[in-house]
Amino acid sequence: MFRQILIDPSQRDLLRILWKTKEEEEPVAYRLKTVTYGTKCAPFLATRVLRQLAMDEAKNSPLASEIVLLDVYLDDIVTRSQDLGTAKVLKIN
Repeated sequence: MFRQILIDPSQRDLLRILWKTKEEEEPVAYRLKTVTYGTKCAPFLATRVLRQLAMDEAKNSPLASEIVLLDVYLDDIVTRSQDLGTAKVLKIN
């Protein structure tokens, strides 16, 4: 989930890592392009991106949008449906 969220290029200087393959080498600095698991902001960013996508797509998929806004906790979806037909539509979307 986290690796699918791109960081704005203007913010990538804030997510740097140092890497070296051999102990005697000088470390190389890398700027990360995606959200990194384990950073304090990662859960917030993932949740915020999902909410924004749900709001952006509310016109195209109102049922799915409502579920993402109301029935998602982190990366789990727990929802319900009034009838089998609606459940099948939600499964496809």
